[in-house]
Amino acid sequence: MKEKKKYLEGTLEILRRSEKEKKKYFIKINNKRFVVYPNVFSPKYFKDTKFFAKEIKINKGDEFLEVGCGTGIISIFAALKGAKRVIAIDINPSAVKNTKENIKLHKLSNKIKALYGNVYNPLKNERFDVIFWNTPFAYTGNRKTTILERAVIDPNYQSTKKFIRGAKKHLKKDGKLIIGFSSTLGHLNYLKKILKDAGYFSKKLKSVNSKEVHPVKFEIIEARLKEKN
Repeated sequence: MKEKKKYLEGTLEILRRSEKEKKKYFIKINNKRFVVYPNVFSPKYFKDTKFFAKEIKINKGDEFLEVGCGTGIISIFAALKGAKRVIAIDINPSAVKNTKENIKLHKLSNKIKALYGNVYNPLKNERFDVIFWNTPFAYTGNRKTTILERAVIDPNYQSTKKFIRGAKKHLKKDGKLIIGFSSTLGHLNYLKKILKDAGYFSKKLKSVNSKEVHPVKFEIIEARLKEKN
C-alpha cells in the first residue's frame, strides 16, 4: 500500500505539471497528429494512451463506445481501424470539446460523436460490440478530486463499479468490455472481484512496462458476460 501511495504521489506530480499548460498544443501519437486542450488528460505527460491506442483490437464494422475519452485519441484510432460507429463520452467539458476538434481534424464526423456526461448517462438504449475505458485505476478511500484528477483517481472504485455494472445494458450479445488498467497504481484483484461479482469472466490481453516518475505497468483487460444456463 505504501508503494502504491508513492506511485500515486508521482502520478499527481505529473498531473500538476500538465496543468501548467495554458494553451492548446499538438502532439503525435502512433504517427497521427492530435490537439490537446488545457485541463485534459494529456498523452504528452502520460504514456498509457499510446499503448491502448495501438493495442486495442477492432473488427471492421464494430460499434465502439469509449468512456472517459479525454482527447478522443483512442476513439479516433477505433474509427481508423474500421469501427463503423463510435461514441465518445467524458465528464470533463474541456475533454468533449477537445475530442470534437480532433474528430474534425481527422475528418471523422460521419463516424464519431462526442457526448458530455458521467459514464453511460448520455446514452439511451444503444448497444456496442466494444466498450472501452482507460479507467482511473488509482484507488483511494473517500477523497475530493478535481475534474482532472478524476482521470487517474477513483475513490473506492465507485465509477469503475458503475462502468462495469452498467455495461450490461449497453453490450451486444457477444460484446466485450476492454479495460485499460495499471496494477502498479491500482488494485487488480479488486477489479477482478468487481467483474466476477457483476457476472463477467475476464482475462489479461496485453501488458507493457513503461515509466513515468516511477516504473509503471499497464494492462489491457478483456471482460465478457458469463452465459446464463
